[in-house]
Amino acid sequence: MHMQTTLLLLVFFVIAILLGVILRRLLKNTAIPYSVALLLLGMLIGSSLNVESHIPVLNELNSAFVLASQLDANLIMFIFLPALVFESAFSLEVHLFKRMFSQIAVLAIPGLVICTLFTAILSLTVLPWHWSLGTALMFGAIVSATDPVAVVSLLKEMCSRVRLQTLIEGESLLNDGTAIVMFTLFLSLATQVKPEFNTLEVLVEFFRVVSIGVLIGAVVAGISLKFIGSIFNDSLIEIALTLVLPYLVFYLSEHLFHASGVVSVVTLALIYAGPGRTRFSPEVMEHLHHFWHTLSFLFNTLIFILVGLVVSTRLSIADLANWQYLAVIFAGILVIRAVVIIGLMPILARIGIGLTKEKSIVLIWGGLRGAVSLALALIVATNESLDIQLRDQILFLTAGIVVLTIIVNGSSMRFVMAKLGLDKLPEAKQQAFAKVQHKISDEIIMVRERLHADEHLKAVNWPQVDGNIVSVSEPFKVEQSLDTEVEFLRKLLESERQFYWNQFAKGLLSQDATHILVEAIEKALDGTPKIWPRSSIEKHWTIPPWSQRCGSLPLIGAHARGVSYRQHIIIFESARGLFESSQYILALAPSLSLESAHLEQAMKQIRQVNLFAKNTLNDFRQKSPHLVERVESYLALRILLNTERKMIQELSHEGMISEIDAEKLIEAVEFKMHQSKKQSQLS
Repeated sequence: MHMQTTLLLLVFFVIAILLGVILRRLLKNTAIPYSVALLLLGMLIGSSLNVESHIPVLNELNSAFVLASQLDANLIMFIFLPALVFESAFSLEVHLFKRMFSQIAVLAIPGLVICTLFTAILSLTVLPWHWSLGTALMFGAIVSATDPVAVVSLLKEMCSRVRLQTLIEGESLLNDGTAIVMFTLFLSLATQVKPEFNTLEVLVEFFRVVSIGVLIGAVVAGISLKFIGSIFNDSLIEIALTLVLPYLVFYLSEHLFHASGVVSVVTLALIYAGPGRTRFSPEVMEHLHHFWHTLSFLFNTLIFILVGLVVSTRLSIADLANWQYLAVIFAGILVIRAVVIIGLMPILARIGIGLTKEKSIVLIWGGLRGAVSLALALIVATNESLDIQLRDQILFLTAGIVVLTIIVNGSSMRFVMAKLGLDKLPEAKQQAFAKVQHKISDEIIMVRERLHADEHLKAVNWPQVDGNIVSVSEPFKVEQSLDTEVEFLRKLLESERQFYWNQFAKGLLSQDATHILVEAIEKALDGTPKIWPRSSIEKHWTIPPWSQRCGSLPLIGAHARGVSYRQHIIIFESARGLFESSQYILALAPSLSLESAHLEQAMKQIRQVNLFAKNTLNDFRQKSPHLVERVESYLALRILLNTERKMIQELSHEGMISEIDAEKLIEAVEFKMHQSKKQSQLS
């Protein structure tokens, strides 16, 4: 029987993924959100499970989906949630998340608490079922949290505004953890015969579970990054760790320390995506993001079909009499979310990066409920210490709200954003984007002219080809007077940051140098972007005085000299990277500029950066001539070894070397790279 159950689950997973693949293909180039379509598909399948069939294969499929609809709520909480939360937080722009953290925290903690209280009051007022205060608060916690799985899935399909996406996604990640903590507290209150509510105890417990959750995530991240930093380009180990560790921190938090597993996973992911990014091998990062993107697609497909199945199979016909109460509660939670966000607007508009009226409307309408709310309701439904009618009522209302928010809010989100003008880029960004398109067009026209002269392409139907390519024949003109300087400077700084990441990926910048330079760019992007000065870099460009004084001492002299040498490498590498990036940005700036005055001012600041880096390199050569040869020799060796590895990879792709031979050659090169890195650290 156990084997039969296992096979049925396997059948469900395989068929669900295949249905998801087919559905994604059918929805391509349509306005229908994938998550909404999956939920409806799951409900359609669930509603047809009672239909009998005489075909054995269909009976097997029916049994597989029936089994899936009866899975324990912990499957959603402990199998899907850690991976989906990690992928969502890992893909966030950490610098932007930090800038917006105050807004996210206001929405996720006091905002959620207020929503929970108002929802509890609404349920006690509207519903005729005579719930206790603990039960009403528990229900409020279940349905007040926006679900990261549902929200992230929707936003990634339709939102190109990174700040808005980060705000909604960050809120859903953090308030999910808050809601689970509050649910646990209020569930114990609802099951007490004589409930005693102590506000101070609740606050202390909340602080404990969140703090321990952050601590567990940070400790595991620190230990694992130390280990990952000692590995050289082993994608299997590095990717496997990112898969296992979210489950580990979730388990440690939830089971051993009774803390917030979601907070632990978010902390782990943010540390990996931020300061820990340079600890991963550059060659592995691309594979890592592809792996998590694929896993997110698979898990989202399974979880939305599962939600649809559970909703359609666990609600009896008798529940139809309560649809009017569901409609009132659904409308009520929308109004409550609107009231809370509007009430918090004076705060939200003045902290973080601010909040406009249009974005606040999207924030209100984007409060989708999903798998987490349903999983919490299923936990209630299986708790035998509660009355059976109460359990059915909470499951019915929660399932209905999940379905309504995903179908009503989710399917209309694109329309709402279009009405508010948020479905396209701001005008300043649109003009910058148009300038980029013009640059692409110029390149395409040049290639077209070469192809037109190719004697082997004489039969080309050029009018047909021209109708399918981007072409701009007229010179670029600014359509209207806009303040494009901020967008221009931001684009230059973002291009410079990407230059550093590209250099790091090629092995031309070390972990420490990349971290220093990227951190300086992110500080320059805070508030009004500015190219110069780069004061944050200078604090990293100092040699610890103690290392120079202690270099000749017998016991710690070797360690002090090693610290001094490594710091010299960091200074030289980061100065060299800054110099090369300024040269690159000097060449790039004219192609991105919309106004000559802005270009002139930016070029002046870029030249200051260039001179700053050049002077630092010259000072290094003058003040530390004894280290110049060793540092430059190490960097030259690393660049040449990276070039050798790249050549081997290219020859393998061209078929001139077999994959097996290429792997052996690359292993030999990477061994030399690893040895040179170790020697530089021991010097």
